[in-house]
Amino acid sequence: MRLLHTSDWHLGKRLFDKERYDVFENFLTWLLSTIRKERVDTLIVAGDIFDTTVPTNKSLRLYYDFLSHLSGSGCRHVVIVSGNHDSPTLLEAPKEILASLGVHVIGGAENPENEVIELKDSSGKLEGVVCAVPFLRERDILRLKDDSTLSRSEEIQLAVENHYKNVVKKAIDKMGAKRVPLIATGHLFTVGSPKGEDVNELYIGATGAVPVSIFPSEIDYLALGHIHRAYSIGGDKTRNYSGAPISFTFEEANLEKLVRLVDFEPDEIKVTDIPVPKFDKLVSVQGSQTEITAKLKELIAQDKKILVEVIHTGKTDAINLTGEVADQTSGTKIEVLRIFDETKKANCLANDAEEMEIGELTWENVFEKKLKNETFEGEVSEEELWNAYRNAYFQISEFADVNAQ
Repeated sequence: MRLLHTSDWHLGKRLFDKERYDVFENFLTWLLSTIRKERVDTLIVAGDIFDTTVPTNKSLRLYYDFLSHLSGSGCRHVVIVSGNHDSPTLLEAPKEILASLGVHVIGGAENPENEVIELKDSSGKLEGVVCAVPFLRERDILRLKDDSTLSRSEEIQLAVENHYKNVVKKAIDKMGAKRVPLIATGHLFTVGSPKGEDVNELYIGATGAVPVSIFPSEIDYLALGHIHRAYSIGGDKTRNYSGAPISFTFEEANLEKLVRLVDFEPDEIKVTDIPVPKFDKLVSVQGSQTEITAKLKELIAQDKKILVEVIHTGKTDAINLTGEVADQTSGTKIEVLRIFDETKKANCLANDAEEMEIGELTWENVFEKKLKNETFEGEVSEEELWNAYRNAYFQISEFADVNAQ
């Protein structure tokens, strides 16, 4: 059996205010072509298909168009699990219709037995089993006991571990005497994994990560999502993050993007990384005002469509930086998405006048600033406040998700 593992598409995600539907469409077209070319039997998408719980019509159309074309690609099975950006109810709404096309969707983790998916060949013979574990929300897996001696973070970690144990046990029971490849999915952080840019933390205590030991050893291949760079846990190519296939920030622009091709052979599991082409070019131009002008001149000379951010880091203040950049790039193929003055920010911070752009603020930044500016009485610790805040944030997010549907 040949499997392709991908994750974190984030369909509809903007780069600052820039829509990139052409990039998403080009990626999905490339992915479909790769599935055909490599004769893939099973596609696994390990969460964050969409960037928001209420995706745009364009994002939904890209998603369903891709799934409809898969039926003629030779790919027999598709397994899709939700990520923290996805709406479980929206993903599962057309579940029965998609199942008739061989597309299995798991949005929420309400019943471990429902997460076990049998993969059968054209003759009905079992060829693999998938433990399709989605993003684990606290409300779905945690039942706190009044007499527990564990901390809240320990309780959550134990709940995640028990969930995987239960799903894997049910998968092994489904196999019976015949041993076939056992695949599991996940959308979470593992201890030591690079979190990268633009990732909302999974609420698991203060660490936001689980140890690799929670995953049962019976799993032959672990297909993970949640971080945007490809990563093999401990160098083990059977325990993989595929990473996002598209660069969503300028910081990710130079990262290699890929999908994982997995062959289950009689005596080994062979994993091949397939690089994803870059469907647009992102360049961060940094330096003094003079250096920025020179670098932009070089990019303009390439006469290619390039998305650019400009960051001033010179020792002296920039003079009319925004106007100068606009004049220089006007009428060219360069599209400047952001201009930021690090020098000005540093000077403001030095004068105790902290300044951040609205676009830079995250929900963590807001609470961090609140903690700095307030004095809290009593015995409550900062860690406890952070845990309570994270818990409230995810509960509100999930409530908004349900109401949106």
